[in-house]
This record gives sequence, C-alpha cells and structure tokens, in this order.
Amino acid sequence: MHSIVTFVSDIAVGISVCYDLKRKKLMPTTDHPIVPTQSDVLLAQKSYRILGKLSEGRDAPMGIKIGGQEVEIPGVLCGILFDALAKVAEGKGVALKSIEEEVSPQEAAELLNVSRPFAARLFDEGAFPSRKVGSHRRALASEVIAYKEREKQARLKALEELAAYDQSLNLGIQ
Repeated sequence: MHSIVTFVSDIAVGISVCYDLKRKKLMPTTDHPIVPTQSDVLLAQKSYRILGKLSEGRDAPMGIKIGGQEVEIPGVLCGILFDALAKVAEGKGVALKSIEEEVSPQEAAELLNVSRPFAARLFDEGAFPSRKVGSHRRALASEVIAYKEREKQARLKALEELAAYDQSLNLGIQ
C-alpha cells in the first residue's frame, strides 16, 4: 500500500475535486479534503498517542466503534488511517486520491516529486505503461507509484552495496 499526502490509496470511490493549497491547483480526490480545526488537531493528537502504540500492527485488521457499532477496518486501510491521523495531529489537511485513475505527465511529476519535463521523458522512455489520448499522454497512477517504489528499492540496494563496499575497505565507522 502506498500513501502520500495528499494520500494515495487503491480505494475506488466516486471522484470529486478539491483545491490543493500547497500546489495551488485543483486535484481529483475521492472525497473533499479535510482541513482540521484546532479541536480536530487536539483530538487527533490524543488519538494518535493512544493508537501510536498499536502502529506495529498497522497492517492488521482493526476493530473500531462508530456510532456505538463495532466495525472492522481492513489492514490495508489501517496504515492510511495512522498516516492521516498523524498529519491531522500536525495540523495538516489530508485528502485521498484513487490510484486507479489516469494521470498526465504533470500529475505524474507531482506524484514522483520531479519536474514535468523529467516525467514526460519517463512517459516517452516507457518507464511505466502509458497511452496517448489524442496528443496527450496518460498513465495509471498505480503504475507511476509502482515505478516510484521500484526506483526507491533500487536506490536502497545501491546504498547497501556502497555501505558494504565501504565496510570492506574499513573506511566506515567501527
């Protein structure tokens, strides 16, 4: 499961649009953004302190009470819930974005935290499956996020190899 702020999830729900204050543009979302009030922040801080102790099991199903009725939340959503609660506790707003939707090179650039020209080059080079709609390129957001994860894993592997090489030369801290 991948999550970013604005959170990205694989929950397919009706798409609406919200205004992303950071990027100053309209963003498609699965729901209206949550902009916390001061009381929301305080309650989120209290809840996060309590739930933070359970964060080791954040991928396991979790039972919660809503309106007096016990509901079980799937494990894949628990991580998103913890992340959202942490952001609200910091006073930040959150929204969900479905990863089934298609994204443009500009939106892919925002997901990858790279420039639009670099993202456009990734489309052209076939870094992830994409298609042309008229003169516009589109890729599934899930494919862009999978690419981001593959790149992250490759960087971590290279870093581990570099650290191992450093250790073999006895250049590291002992």
